[in-house]
Amino acid sequence: MEGIQDISLEDWLSELKAYQKKSIEQLVDEFGEEEAMGKWLSANGPKDNVPFGGIQTNDSKPFLDKFKTEFKKFVCNHPDYEEEREKLNIESPISKAIWISIISAALGATLGFAATLLAPVVAIMLSIIGKMGINAFCEN
Repeated sequence: MEGIQDISLEDWLSELKAYQKKSIEQLVDEFGEEEAMGKWLSANGPKDNVPFGGIQTNDSKPFLDKFKTEFKKFVCNHPDYEEEREKLNIESPISKAIWISIISAALGATLGFAATLLAPVVAIMLSIIGKMGINAFCEN
């Protein structure tokens, strides 16, 4: 994950689909990065749809906590994600889009959540790691 500290949130978000980028930027501007992630993950879509798990709730905290746990396992060299991290090591130089894609897919498979829906939250988390540094993130 070398060089990640040189990539801004804007740069990470520029890799998202236009509708995701616009929506997540608005959430970040209004609520900040941490709360924006929770708001993104708690979005239910149309009001008549039942969210994953069948329980109607706007509390994304349990899922956000689980996401952060899995994200930290991925980034901090937990064996559960060794194969996916190897995919990142093959690419040189690696694009931001590939980082977002591989991490979103790996975590989506573990969490039972569509990778495309996780991509904006992954982008924010990568930006957070860049700001604080990988070692600080893993020790936190």
